[in-house]
Amino acid sequence: MAKFLQEITEWKSTAPNHLYVMGDSKDKMLAYRPVGKTEFMIFKKPIKIDTRGRKFAEVKNTFGFKLAEEVPEGKLHKVIGSKGEVYTVTELRGKFSCSCSGFKFRAKCKHSEMIQNKVVA
Repeated sequence: MAKFLQEITEWKSTAPNHLYVMGDSKDKMLAYRPVGKTEFMIFKKPIKIDTRGRKFAEVKNTFGFKLAEEVPEGKLHKVIGSKGEVYTVTELRGKFSCSCSGFKFRAKCKHSEMIQNKVVA
C-alpha cells in the first residue's frame, strides 16, 4: 500500500522538501512531486531511498493521484508487532519480506520468520 509522505526535514542548505509516494516500509520511492509542481514523477521500478536523518509527515491523498500499484502474485499477511504496530509480510514465490524497519536493514525479522514458519509447517 502506498503512503504519501511530505518531507519536513530542516536542511542546513536550501534543499527542497518534495512530496513522496513510498511503500509501507518507506525504503522505496514509487513516485514524487517536486516542490512547486502539480504533476507526479512516476518511476517504472521503485527506487531505493535512504530516509535516515530525514523527517516525513504522512498526508492524505487529496491530489487525485492514482498509482497503478503492483499487486503481488503472492499473499499479504498482517502482523502486529510487540509495541502494537501493524506490519505487512509479503509472501511472493516462496520468499518473505516485511514492512518493518528491521527487515529493511537486515533482510530478515521475527515477523517474516513467524509467517514463514506457519506457512511451511
